[in-house]
Amino acid sequence: MNTSSLTHIHLPGAARRWIGLAAVLGAVFAMAELPLYFVVPACDPPACSVETGSLMSDDLILTRTLFNFLALAMFLIFMTGVRFLITRADARYEWFGAVAGTAGVAWTILDMTAKGIEGGTAIKTAELIDPTRTVPTYLLYGTISHLMLVIFGVAFGYAVLRSRALAPWVGWSSFGIAALHLAAVPSMFFGFNSSQFYAANGWGAVAMFNGIAAIWLAAVGVATLRNRA
Repeated sequence: MNTSSLTHIHLPGAARRWIGLAAVLGAVFAMAELPLYFVVPACDPPACSVETGSLMSDDLILTRTLFNFLALAMFLIFMTGVRFLITRADARYEWFGAVAGTAGVAWTILDMTAKGIEGGTAIKTAELIDPTRTVPTYLLYGTISHLMLVIFGVAFGYAVLRSRALAPWVGWSSFGIAALHLAAVPSMFFGFNSSQFYAANGWGAVAMFNGIAAIWLAAVGVATLRNRA
């Protein structure tokens, strides 16, 4: 057996392992980032308000920004592998895998861009800020990102169920993730007070919903690693 044949046999398995591991690592970094949004100084009026939020140190802002970058970089690797997973199982559903993967990549880039602007603002601004209030990137990591995850969830769920690329629970739960983020899309109409659950930048509509998605992606990553098909 020549070298090219060996490569043809073993590369798909290696790719699958990288895809699954990336999803798991992304969730680890995301879970490390999430608590840092709640470890903030108390809001002490009149020093802080809805406009300013709870003033926090640059170190805190940049640390959670770094975790966000690492998480999304890992999720981007997973998303680029979605089309591969579907096509290898059943090429008839390649387009659905491509739609899911493209929407997933768009989500990672949009969210990373939003958090990059927040981190850059913290570096540039001399005074302490709360970037979740004072940097107006709410729609990038809020409603727009939710829409990308809706598209991803529907396309990925359908592709998984039809191609049998992964266990059926992955496909059905993918529809649940899509429904969750669809419910968060109208949050753009409810202001920018991040201490409120359903604001455009709210702790529920953004932090909690994204946390649930990250945990789900970790589970999908494990399912990918365990799949030997």
